[in-house]
Amino acid sequence: MAPDVFSVIVSGRMLSRFAVSGGQFLQWRFLAPGLWWHAHPYSLSALPRPPYLRVTVKGLGDQSRAVARVKPGTRVIVEGPYGTFTRHRLAAGRVVLIGAGVGVTPLRALLEDLPPSTPVAMVVRARSSAHVVHGRELSELVAHRGGLYHELCGTREDVGLDERTLRRLVGSLHDADVFVCGPDDFTESVVATARRL
Repeated sequence: MAPDVFSVIVSGRMLSRFAVSGGQFLQWRFLAPGLWWHAHPYSLSALPRPPYLRVTVKGLGDQSRAVARVKPGTRVIVEGPYGTFTRHRLAAGRVVLIGAGVGVTPLRALLEDLPPSTPVAMVVRARSSAHVVHGRELSELVAHRGGLYHELCGTREDVGLDERTLRRLVGSLHDADVFVCGPDDFTESVVATARRL
């Protein structure tokens, strides 16, 4: 797992009836000191495996770092799901997934939920391969589909994701649904590049 990133697995009753799609997020309220009063929106980082749900969190602030210290057995209230970042939005013949940082977690769940015949190309941006969140899982899921998987590692200045690089890695975007998730500046830049292509 990448530095300062951790997964929390919770169990619950009747999760087999939980209507959630890969890419959606839930509101998580951990009933622990300092956390019970505030819900946090975290995307599932895998499809539910009843009786379990998994969320992956990066310790960016006091609250998210505190989640890493939640003791086993702590009760959790989960509300949702929310969001349309799902396979139900598919309109083209193939899918391109582009993520950075902990933003790859909804992409990882979405990848698992795509129809089996959907061609996939995935690009993950990170400081180093050690910073790729769920990198092994991502590469295995893409390989299982016979897709293309690329990790772009290095500083933002050294390793950019410009039009030429994106075209070289994933080909034409005219026949693709493009899903992007990551820090705001990364997402805005990639979406603008994808639109130009």
